[in-house]
Amino acid sequence: MKKLLMAALGLLLLVQPAMAAGISAGVGAFGGLEMPIIQDDQEQGTVFGFKGRLKASFITLEPNIMFTKYGDPDFEDVIGDPEGSKLTSFGLDALLGSSIGGPGVSSFFFAGIGIYKTKNDQLQVDESEVGISGGIGLEIGLGPKLGLEARGRIVVIGTEGGGSKKAAILTAGVNYHFGL
Repeated sequence: MKKLLMAALGLLLLVQPAMAAGISAGVGAFGGLEMPIIQDDQEQGTVFGFKGRLKASFITLEPNIMFTKYGDPDFEDVIGDPEGSKLTSFGLDALLGSSIGGPGVSSFFFAGIGIYKTKNDQLQVDESEVGISGGIGLEIGLGPKLGLEARGRIVVIGTEGGGSKKAAILTAGVNYHFGL
C-alpha cells in the first residue's frame, strides 16, 4: 500500500510541471459506423472505442482502442448464415491542427498506425495485421474541459499475399480535457 501511495504521489508531482510546460492531456469515448470498402466478406457494422490525448506543442498523440462488430455477410456459396467478424484495434494517432479543450470549434487532420485483430469463429478466422489510417475531424468545445467531436477515417489493413482490406469509419464522441 505504501508503494502504491508513493507511486501515485510521484505521478502527481510529475504531472504538475508537465502541465505548466504547456503539455495538455485528456480522455475520450466515441461510437459510430464502420463500412467496408470493396469487401464481400463483411457488411457495415458498428464501432466504439476509447482514447487518451497528450498534446505537446503543435502535435497531439492519441493512443486508442476500437471495437468493431461487422454485419453478417451474404455468401451464396457457404452453407448456413455466417456472422460478421469482430475487429479489435490498438493504435496511435498523431493529430495536426487540433486544439485540446476550450470553447469554440477546431478542425484537425490525423494519421495513425495500429494492430488490427480480426476474429470470426464460424469462418475460422483469427489474424492480426498492421494497418494505417488517416482522416479529418472537428471538435466543438462546450467549455474549458468538455468537447464534442466528429471524425471521418479511412483504414487500410495489410493482408497476407500483399493485398489489403479497407474501411471507412464515421464516429462521434465526447472528450474530457485536463491541464488547462
